[in-house]
Amino acid sequence: MLRTTEHPTAKATPETRQARPPAVALLPRPARLLAAAFLTLALLWGLALLWGLPAAAPSQAAGLRDLIYPEAPRKPVDSVLKVAVGDPAPDFVLPALPGPYTPKDGPGAGMVRLSDFRGRYAVVISFVPAAFTPVCSGQWPGYNIARDEFERRGAVLLGITTDNLPSLYAWTREMGERAPGPDDGHGGGHDDGHDDAHGGGGGVWFPVLSDFWPHGKAAASYGVLRGDGTAERALFTIDRQGVIRHIHVADTNKRPPLDIILRALDALPAP
Repeated sequence: MLRTTEHPTAKATPETRQARPPAVALLPRPARLLAAAFLTLALLWGLALLWGLPAAAPSQAAGLRDLIYPEAPRKPVDSVLKVAVGDPAPDFVLPALPGPYTPKDGPGAGMVRLSDFRGRYAVVISFVPAAFTPVCSGQWPGYNIARDEFERRGAVLLGITTDNLPSLYAWTREMGERAPGPDDGHGGGHDDGHDDAHGGGGGVWFPVLSDFWPHGKAAASYGVLRGDGTAERALFTIDRQGVIRHIHVADTNKRPPLDIILRALDALPAP
């Protein structure tokens, strides 16, 4: 019996077309799996758009912990003090983030002057090295728990770094809800029930000042400007007459205890 075969160029009939496997089936197995996965993702994405469902974002917004620069340890102290207990506090006027102590208009708009507090408040100046660094990002939010203690003692806290205002603006707002937690070694934020209307930044209640330009002029006048252009981690407690009553220059790699400030305020002469 003769056996016939279809010529390669013969025209396919509907029956022969249906008998052929689909094109995907002719691919190697890894390629078929990849094509199937791609088609499934495309189908799910299309359904999400069709039903008005939000597509998943590639990643969540970064919190303060993710934005902190992992700097190496610094030399503990790298400056020589120019003031001593009993000296008049060197005056300064610095740009500040918006807040109740920052004038909104007039010749001093956007600036805070130390001598404006004389006769009205005791002042604690907190110099810290830099925004978005580990210890600083725990130290300032940590002062939120002591806001009532400052107010009870008639004191104002001024936070100063040599960063510019845009950096301080972003940094303090990241402190609000996404500050490092108390168990991560950097200290953390604290929700004390106060709103931010009384503060200088989104995550802290006190005025935040920029000693950026002329660079480090205020820090230099106190003798706490480091050789790398940052400030020491230093605290100055000043009485209502503008006299320095306590100085604490800490190891810049460590956060000073909060009770240092409260004890210094309690030791001030009665107003």
